Amino acid sequence: MQRKPEPHDLLVAFLLVHNLLERRSEAFFQPFGLTGAQFNILNLLAVRDGRMEQVALVDLLLVGKSSVSIVLNRMVRDGLVKREEHPKDRRQVILALTAKGRALWRKISPSYETGVKAIFGALPVSRRKQFLDDLKLLYDNFLGQEKSPETDKHWDSLF
Repeated sequence: MQRKPEPHDLLVAFLLVHNLLERRSEAFFQPFGLTGAQFNILNLLAVRDGRMEQVALVDLLLVGKSSVSIVLNRMVRDGLVKREEHPKDRRQVILALTAKGRALWRKISPSYETGVKAIFGALPVSRRKQFLDDLKLLYDNFLGQEKSPETDKHWDSLF
């Protein structure tokens, strides 16, 4: 007789998958001289015509906000992204993908998409919505009292 999974079992399973994802991501991006966070920035800029306000990018990033400026500084230093003045608000910054950044993104993204499909495509289409709903439930529970229309908006902007 098989026992029913307990909440701790779900946590351990989630952490196992997360650790594999982190290791695979690190191994994938390392030959390109990037981290997963740096690729995420390139990808967000590339799919948004190569430009966006830094504040908007930070809201969409899947890394800690405190490390964003360090990551962006490295990308600017490496010539992948440039900062431009905001045309209407001097306190804001526009991030723009450079030609070098776009070329690197074009080189990486097909393999990246293939890899994502190979792993997450294993989940049948008929179960993907339920999987996202379950993840949203966990997201909301993590937020607890911090849950707000803004956090829902953030989730909804991604999916």
